[in-house]
Amino acid sequence: MNVNSKLGSGAGQKFYENQCMKAVNQCIGRAVRHRNDFAAVLLLDERYNRMSVKNALPNWIKRSLKTCEYEESFKQITQFFTRRK
Repeated sequence: MNVNSKLGSGAGQKFYENQCMKAVNQCIGRAVRHRNDFAAVLLLDERYNRMSVKNALPNWIKRSLKTCEYEESFKQITQFFTRRK
């Protein structure tokens, strides 16, 4: 018996999405350990633009989350690190 038949349609998908976002949040947390740390984290998949995925991110990440094209992303990263010199 699979998870979807036991818990309802989409339950398996939701389970795997939750596991994935737990790992993503752990990785982000390893890059930024405390208030005076800073890092640029690139989430390079169109799925990170879904509301359900964005809502699984911590609020402090959601506030600075930006969706942009490839070239624009590097411009934004350059500006980010320039401001912190």
